[in-house]
Amino acid sequence: MGLETLQPDFSVVINGETELVKDRVISIHTTDEAGIMSDSCEIELDDFDDAFPIPRTEAVISVSLGYKGGELTKIGTYYVKEIDIDGARKTLKIKANAASKAMRSQKSKSHEGSMDNLLAEMANEFDLDAAVSGDLEGLELEDFPQFAESDMNYMTRLSQKVGAVAKPSDGHLVFADDMSTKSVSGANLPTKNVDVAELGEYSCSFKETESGGAVGTVFANWYDKDKGEYFMAKAGSGDPEVELDEIFSSEKSALAAAQAKFKRVVKSNKTFRFTTGGRPDFFAESPIIFSGLSPKIPSNWVISRVEHTLSASGFVTAVECSNVN
Repeated sequence: MGLETLQPDFSVVINGETELVKDRVISIHTTDEAGIMSDSCEIELDDFDDAFPIPRTEAVISVSLGYKGGELTKIGTYYVKEIDIDGARKTLKIKANAASKAMRSQKSKSHEGSMDNLLAEMANEFDLDAAVSGDLEGLELEDFPQFAESDMNYMTRLSQKVGAVAKPSDGHLVFADDMSTKSVSGANLPTKNVDVAELGEYSCSFKETESGGAVGTVFANWYDKDKGEYFMAKAGSGDPEVELDEIFSSEKSALAAAQAKFKRVVKSNKTFRFTTGGRPDFFAESPIIFSGLSPKIPSNWVISRVEHTLSASGFVTAVECSNVN
């Protein structure tokens, strides 16, 4: 039985309340991204009788999507940020995202030690579980202070420097290798196999790198205090060549920075976008393989952004993918 023959279903829980919500939902829109911006949701409710209580700011929302007769898939947990009331239409629109108010509070602080210790400290402050993946666990922090900025902004800057993604996600504070195709637990995410017949609209774009040509080599210098010498780490090969301005204190940090720069350039070069019938099992960072596409379009991608929309018009999923090959 195809998705088009199934009846969409959902669960929206606002501060533990489900019954008053269920019959009022007009539409649900969620966004799941691979870092940078925290995940978000927008829920429109029918308030024909003015009886729906306005959720307080920071009220917790849990959203699950799926189809009747099957198990619903949890999409995420969010904190209410904004309420819009449409008096003429008698509707409420609730806007929420995965970052709590505390995560967005500005502070100044110096950080020392390893990346996993830093994340554990931040996660504990917000009653979340820390999830650090791959080689990032033992990565030592360079001179990278936090000055008059939120923890999430700081983590975002730090993640861009070392080629990672940082985001709050369903009870976890995640700091993971970008394009790692791993879950917050470190397990490999299952590959999604999709035939072109399942797609609605789809498009693929290719563009030059920020340096104006084919992807080449990124160099990063580091200084060995014991030997009193400078060394160079690199990512990629060939021309054009790019050298980072910063001098790092270890080979591991220099290599992470070079790989991060290289990965950002390559990742932005190829983008594949498509829509399909609602797929609640699609999440950012999941690997996806297509069959039946034009030979001009690569088959292997990694999901970087997912938008789910459920309304009277049906259940649709819009996806953006990246390719680093």
